[in-house]
Amino acid sequence: MALSSLGSINVPFPMPAHVSSPRIQLAYVNMNADALHPARGASVEEIQHHLVKRQASASIADTLWTAPENQDLVSQFLNNNLTTTCAHSTDDECLPLYHKYSVQDYFFLEDYVKYKAHRLITIPTGELSALRDEANSVASDAKYAISAGQSYVEDLHGRAEDLAEENRSIAELAYGNVLQNAASYEDWYDLHIISIPSKGWTLLAQKLMNDPLTRNDTIFYKTWIEPNSDPSYSSNLTAFLSANEAVWKDGIDTGTPGRMGQWSSLFRTALRLEIALFASAFEK
Repeated sequence: MALSSLGSINVPFPMPAHVSSPRIQLAYVNMNADALHPARGASVEEIQHHLVKRQASASIADTLWTAPENQDLVSQFLNNNLTTTCAHSTDDECLPLYHKYSVQDYFFLEDYVKYKAHRLITIPTGELSALRDEANSVASDAKYAISAGQSYVEDLHGRAEDLAEENRSIAELAYGNVLQNAASYEDWYDLHIISIPSKGWTLLAQKLMNDPLTRNDTIFYKTWIEPNSDPSYSSNLTAFLSANEAVWKDGIDTGTPGRMGQWSSLFRTALRLEIALFASAFEK
């Protein structure tokens, strides 16, 4: 599988042109940045091997999603009220809820940029080239967050004032707090563990697409269900995590051996917060 070009840099995970979710766009940026970083886990060649071979052994993402102890949250995520309601509703019925959720998602992206910026302090002294690359990555993340705000107005027909006037929900404040705390003591691989719930958007979008009650003539369908139903992101994230799992378990960066328990806890925390973000659309 050949690498694709992103600007002047060849990347192992070319971003499909139709990816509309800024969250998934950020995940692609982060996977590519870490894949190309010589001291951050598996090499590009190793990742490519996992992409091509699709090894039979379960990846960390699959393990966490299918673990019996996590099915309580997985079920809540896949059956959340917001996406079901919007999938079955007209624009007039869905958009007020979709707007509230999207504003909170925009706030999350803003917090995520700050999280990545905070991570810069963990780069060892003397590694200025690494600092430069990570700072460029933060700038790129900010670009996607700004784009999300523009999309809210142009594609979702929201008001620009909402992004300035709306208050952060309790769920978003909690998510932001988790990110900022994680920036101080977690390692770089954990950033991708936090992204695993967004892999579930593919499962959720496909579930809704196959639901006979889902309407396909709405803004929600065109901007959330349709683009998120593409399995390429889920497949790429799985390959990336699988290629890096053994390396990070051996303790690269601040990681220590035997991380599965911590990764499971981090996954459950992120999934709980995603569920709470969906529910926040119904807050008065």
